[in-house]
Amino acid sequence: MAATRTRYACSSCTAEFPQWYGRCPKCNEFATIDEVVAASTSGLRSSASARAPQRAAQPVREVRESDAGGRLSTGLAEFDRVLGGGLVPGQVVLLAGEPGAGKSTLLLTIASAVADATGRPVLYVSGEESVQQIATRARRIGATAEHLLLADSNDLGETIGHLEALAAQPALMIVDSVQAISSERVEGRAGGVSQVMEVASTLTRLAKSRHLPICLVGQVTKESTLAGPRALEHVVDTNLSMEGDRDTPLRLLRVVKNRFGAADEIACYEQTDTGILEVPDPSGLFRSHRDSPVPAPA
Repeated sequence: MAATRTRYACSSCTAEFPQWYGRCPKCNEFATIDEVVAASTSGLRSSASARAPQRAAQPVREVRESDAGGRLSTGLAEFDRVLGGGLVPGQVVLLAGEPGAGKSTLLLTIASAVADATGRPVLYVSGEESVQQIATRARRIGATAEHLLLADSNDLGETIGHLEALAAQPALMIVDSVQAISSERVEGRAGGVSQVMEVASTLTRLAKSRHLPICLVGQVTKESTLAGPRALEHVVDTNLSMEGDRDTPLRLLRVVKNRFGAADEIACYEQTDTGILEVPDPSGLFRSHRDSPVPAPA
């Protein structure tokens, strides 16, 4: 039996400590430190016993490309561009940003566009808002596609149950947010290190096995870093960051990591009362226009 060691990690700044604190010594946040139990082994040999794999290793020349089809367009040209041409079957996208940056509005717009274009179900599960609250925003921004399905749940098993209950294979699944969902198989509060990793890992395995693109919403800390363990960025395929100033409607979508396209791409959006709009030429937001010419000063 493998020996275990106990460590404690802060869900806000991800710092680790050998003992529990009520207040994180690094970021000074209260009630953010959770216990994390990890198995450890002595020596260089692993204590895990071998077992037969579900699928044998295949020669690279015999591996065929996925039969799930090519990239899926999100209906937003700028979003497709930063992804490298659209969503790849089984791709897991993490969209992080501060509250109010427009993450949920952007993904709700994408969900409605994909549902309209494919005629297949798109499942939007929220752990932070009720179905009625999501529907109110959806009607305001015009995201009212027939096959767009809404659900609210804070339980990982129930979230997967919503997916399994669908009669047809969905085109896209959105979970808002990964810090608001918890699994009964793991101890700790929602948003803790263990819970976030369990939720993200389970949904990633689900996406790969079903060739289903999944978009996860992630919250950030006061230091504008992703809340939760840094390993979360390694679990997902694509990590996007949405930034913006509360005093201006301009929003910037940056690609931090992308396994299926170029990194460091940027897309611009404008947050309006009726939704979020693409801005192919962001310089136009900073230029004033006049109906009649103005003479230059003498």
